[in-house]
Amino acid sequence: MFFIKSIPANIRYYSRQSLLIYLADCLFLGVMLIALSLISLERHDLNQLKKQLANFNTAQKGTNSLTYLVQSKQALLGRYQLIAVVLLVIIALVIGIVTWQAFKKMRQDVDTFTSANWPRHKIVNYYTLTALCLLIMASVTIILSWVLFNSYYWRGLELINQQWLQKPLRPLQGRRAFQPLFKNHLTDFSSHSLLNPVLHERTKQNLTNQVLAQLWGPFISLMAPVYLIGWCQVIRFRKMRKA
Repeated sequence: MFFIKSIPANIRYYSRQSLLIYLADCLFLGVMLIALSLISLERHDLNQLKKQLANFNTAQKGTNSLTYLVQSKQALLGRYQLIAVVLLVIIALVIGIVTWQAFKKMRQDVDTFTSANWPRHKIVNYYTLTALCLLIMASVTIILSWVLFNSYYWRGLELINQQWLQKPLRPLQGRRAFQPLFKNHLTDFSSHSLLNPVLHERTKQNLTNQVLAQLWGPFISLMAPVYLIGWCQVIRFRKMRKA
């Protein structure tokens, strides 16, 4: 009950710092949302490509254009996954540094709690729950905005993925690259749709669900440093207090 009453009061008391943390959480979650979306989108495109290639025989699948196309798609997916991992590490490091500095500024508060005979775990849990409240508010903001503009979001991401991030594939986007492949072969798709599958509303919803299911990674990257650094600083302050 004490935490329920005091955490909102603590957020209001440190309103400026709380606002900065809230905005930082929104920024980090937004960036990770885009990275995870690109991974899901490119994985979907690659799966669609492999399904469409099943329409051709083994000899046709071995053509240079198709081999280059599949390899380029796989390499692009690998780059997206690497970027996502690097971002998670960077976020964890930044949050760790910010948390360390924040606890230095709040040392007087920690000493007050210590004087009131608060155990170490209670002090750490108090600040961790405060950070969690700010993260939940940031998550609600980002997810609601994403849901409201979901269709436009995926369309914009699809255009970015096709026009800007797939530059190595542009030589294959001409008709001549796949003209031998489609010659005398009837399919329900063209060379353009082979490179850029159309995203239907149901597909967008499936991709959205996939991304939402992967948001635990950014959550851990944002919360784990707060908890770990909190323990380190509280223990350090107590040792300095006894010295």
